[in-house]
Amino acid sequence: MSDPSIRPADPADIPGLLEMIRELAEFEKLADQVTATEEDYQESLFGEKPAAEALICELDGEKIGYAIFFSTFSTFIGRAGVWLEDIYIRPNYRTQGIGTLLLKAVGKIAEERNAGRYEWCVLDWNQNAINLYEKMGGEILEEWRIVRMDKERLSKLNGEA
Repeated sequence: MSDPSIRPADPADIPGLLEMIRELAEFEKLADQVTATEEDYQESLFGEKPAAEALICELDGEKIGYAIFFSTFSTFIGRAGVWLEDIYIRPNYRTQGIGTLLLKAVGKIAEERNAGRYEWCVLDWNQNAINLYEKMGGEILEEWRIVRMDKERLSKLNGEA
């Protein structure tokens, strides 16, 4: 067995990427929320104005994980940051250091871009991930909560529904 490799995703990776995204949704018990299509990812990752970037982790030609990230901005720091939206490792490859490799790969991109911050969320029940993030020096911000508006709530906010 060779070492895992990490590379930027390309359009040919979209079907495999979406398959892993569905696996992550199953793991997080959110499969009913996945509505993304290959066309959505084509536009979001490789369209005229990409909204995000993705890294693919492979081992012996098999896609075993990914990371999706995008730029943020901190008003307090006055500079861009990097938000890690997802990191996923297929179950058979967990606890082998691959998550660490992906976290470091995105962290290296953040550092190269002189990011003010490198941030992400973790589910409060995912203790394995929490342990990894703390081991790597991540700070879990207990007092912060995510606020979300889906399309329906956004329409109501804008008086359209």
